[in-house]
Amino acid sequence: MSHSSRSEKIKPTLAFVLAWTFLNVLMNIRYPAQQLHPLTLFKLSPEVLGIMMIPLAATWIGWRFHPALYLPLTALVIFLRLFRIGDILVPMYFFRPFNLFLDAQFVPDLIHLLYTTFSLKTFTFAVILALILLAGLTWGVWLSLKTIHNFLAFDRKRRVILVLIAAVIMLLPYLPTGKSRIPDEFLAKGFFLRVVEEFNFILHVKAHRARQQAVIESATEVGGNIPSSLDKLHGADVFIFFVESYGHTIFADKRHFQKIKPVLDNIEEDLEDRGFLVCSTFFNSPTYGGTSWLAHGTLAGGVKLSSHMHYNLMITSKARTIARFFNEAGYRTISATPGTQWPWPQGAFFGYQKKYYAWNFDYKGPMYGWSTMPDQYVLDYIYRHEIRPRTQPLFIEFVLVTSHAPFHHQPPYLKDWSQIGEGQIYQEIEAVTFPIVWPDLSNASEGYVTAITYDLNVISDFIMRYIDNNALIIVLGDHQPNVQITGKNQPWSVPVHVISNTNKLLEPFRKRGYSPGLIPTQPPPHRGMETFLYDFLDDFSTPERLTKDE
Repeated sequence: MSHSSRSEKIKPTLAFVLAWTFLNVLMNIRYPAQQLHPLTLFKLSPEVLGIMMIPLAATWIGWRFHPALYLPLTALVIFLRLFRIGDILVPMYFFRPFNLFLDAQFVPDLIHLLYTTFSLKTFTFAVILALILLAGLTWGVWLSLKTIHNFLAFDRKRRVILVLIAAVIMLLPYLPTGKSRIPDEFLAKGFFLRVVEEFNFILHVKAHRARQQAVIESATEVGGNIPSSLDKLHGADVFIFFVESYGHTIFADKRHFQKIKPVLDNIEEDLEDRGFLVCSTFFNSPTYGGTSWLAHGTLAGGVKLSSHMHYNLMITSKARTIARFFNEAGYRTISATPGTQWPWPQGAFFGYQKKYYAWNFDYKGPMYGWSTMPDQYVLDYIYRHEIRPRTQPLFIEFVLVTSHAPFHHQPPYLKDWSQIGEGQIYQEIEAVTFPIVWPDLSNASEGYVTAITYDLNVISDFIMRYIDNNALIIVLGDHQPNVQITGKNQPWSVPVHVISNTNKLLEPFRKRGYSPGLIPTQPPPHRGMETFLYDFLDDFSTPERLTKDE
């Protein structure tokens, strides 16, 4: 056989091997992954073995390479690659399984998070790089499939490859394992069953919705049979402060607790000097590491909302929310959510008489990472526009966002609140920064504790400056921070602090097991956040003054 003849046979075979290797490595890459051994990339991918059956079948029946078949197959390969990224990232950051149907809806939110946490130059570079990478991978997949198809077009080669693939699939599971576990040495762990699970969820989504709808209807029925007059508040203002990412880890992790304990001790002492009493506990949050609105909706509606589907079902239901109960009790109800940056008509469900979104705050200063404005500015603005000129009791929910990940760019605390104005002062003052590059939060402990400390100082200073009448203040976290900060297998709990200058307003919480001071001591498991609403209504309402929907 001549040299040119051997070369003509070797080149197609080499191209085939390279094409298969490219697809195999593409499927086996686990991003992000630490301490990934390079050899694991070359294990046989079950997904690629399955994909190979399509060119084998196509060439067996004599089909030529055609876009009608290989464009969808290319899209399938890219989809599987993206699916695997989501299936790794979501458990890593949110401590729960990836749900294709629900999590795909948050791609715009992810892009927005990147836009607000990176500089414009970095964000633009990242987008261009991502598009180039996606285009390059798509072209590589297309070329690989074309190479494989052309190689398999010859009968003898096709039959040899078919026999080899069949032998691998049939024999590997039955090879002796012993200590070396031979199948594991050669066959990569597949994820196709995870894809099947997610499509099975999509096919049965109506059943999932029906089960959660029944839970919501049950909670609504409970709400219709519980006292809700809130007359035992005697017209006291009620303020709820959600502190972003304020989680159980602050108290359970020595790295965090050692830094924040002196802060909590000083705040508690200062509050007591001003006549305020404090008690605390933990709630179990319905979410972990993100999706804060699930916690907000859970507390507001008295129903555990563990997914965005559950949330959507509640806001389209007849469930009564905490703001609506306060409306009926004669309160002016206000929602302050500076993190809401675009129109949100669904917010009408919660029943607040006045809603302050990002564009309603007249802020003239810079953003701080994901946070649209400093929480200190938010509190000062609401005081000037709602609390100081009030003519009736107030119920205000603050959803604070300065402590949002990645904690790399934070506002300074202003001791002189009169400087705040419309926020121009923040243009002149240097930000508090940390060398944190999202999504890597492995070194974010100090930045995280600093952000939580900022919010607790802002809230306590606000209370001591501006609360001069009977009031009930509830400060709680929405969820634990990212699992890279907390570590794995941690409870989903968040701290809850109840503060008041009226002893009678704290008594119901003490009876429910809240411990004195700002450091909760209750061991897990903790009660769910969904228990707050109906406990609160029951504690502060007289049964004889029961109210119901007409």
